[in-house]
Amino acid sequence: MSKLLVKLVINALFTVPLLLYYSTATPFQALMASLSLSILAFFLGDQWILDEFGNAAATLADGLLAVLFLWAIGIAYRWGLSWSELAVLAVVTAAVEFGYHLLLRRWDVRWYS
Repeated sequence: MSKLLVKLVINALFTVPLLLYYSTATPFQALMASLSLSILAFFLGDQWILDEFGNAAATLADGLLAVLFLWAIGIAYRWGLSWSELAVLAVVTAAVEFGYHLLLRRWDVRWYS
């Protein structure tokens, strides 16, 4: 549970300000989108893809998930996100996720040793 909490906080620190800057999202909408994306990425990317295919595949999946998820939410709420803004969000999300995956690896080594 603490791993998920760390992920929620780390992703929110980057995603929420970017969504507020690039879109017409309210602070609540940006926070809820960030939390929802993080939860999806945790269970799909960190619990399945990272274990099965490694950090590179999980990072790529997290970036693609960010584009698809934020594009769909942006359409639903009419946030006006362009493809270049979605690309920036995806690259930042992927970079943060890459670091988080490295943190998970260190965390697991310490936890089990």
